[in-house]
Amino acid sequence: MNLSKPIIIFFTLILLAGCGRDENKIGGSGLIETTEVIVSAESSGRVMKMYFDEGVFVSSGDTLLKIDPSRLELELASAAAARRVAMANLATVRIQVKNSERTREFAFSERDRLQGLLESGTGTQQQYDRAAYEFDNADLAYQTARANVAVLQAEIDKIDADIARLERQLADSYPSAPITGTVTEKYIDPGELLNPGKPIAKIARLDTVWVKVYLSAGAFANIKTGQKARVDTEAGGRQYDGYISWTSDEAEFTPKNVQTEESRANLVYAVKVIIPNTDNHLKIGMPVFVTLEEQ
Repeated sequence: MNLSKPIIIFFTLILLAGCGRDENKIGGSGLIETTEVIVSAESSGRVMKMYFDEGVFVSSGDTLLKIDPSRLELELASAAAARRVAMANLATVRIQVKNSERTREFAFSERDRLQGLLESGTGTQQQYDRAAYEFDNADLAYQTARANVAVLQAEIDKIDADIARLERQLADSYPSAPITGTVTEKYIDPGELLNPGKPIAKIARLDTVWVKVYLSAGAFANIKTGQKARVDTEAGGRQYDGYISWTSDEAEFTPKNVQTEESRANLVYAVKVIIPNTDNHLKIGMPVFVTLEEQ
């Protein structure tokens, strides 16, 4: 089979499409492209239900599928129960703190009273030593109770972190669309076992598309970002307004893989044109001709 024949036909179609256009206008042909996002699984489990198919339009935030959440739900219930136990223990220890604080205050005042009696000669050293001993024990009980509060609070903080992690994993069991667009490819089926990182679907944003055209150095000299453009479908009949969003910083050889003197004459600069596609008529891969409007 002669592979050069289809290539000749393709470039002939592009040349024919350009016939009838104003030769003084700057422009070029290109193929419609768009922003595409591949959604991947962030949790493991079996696919229980799917809410999309190829060709379906989805909005940003729409749930795409349900990954079996039963294991995570059980772990989350266990963590919630552990938190309730820890909170009950914390309440008990806080009561102990209050009681030990009162005991400590009483022991402190009793020690001071007996110290005064000892200094005035109406009390004995034994009485004072006993009061000081009881104060030391009361102070130790108070400090221990406060330390227990800190330990239980740290335990609750850890449980809260575990709950937050499990809730995040549970949310990941319901992957959602990151952008508004059309599902162009589906990579999984119901009942399939997923692992983190496995592709789920490809979503293409079709409300706004773009095309990249290549201009000669002379034509590129007067091009600026934000400049308006007119886009015609090669089939004719429809025109779209667009604008230049990006221009290349360096020239490219066409074709890139040939380094001959003849190819160096084909030095071109890439220009990206954004096109609002409100009627969804422009499709990925559709050939179009771009005419750049004069400034």
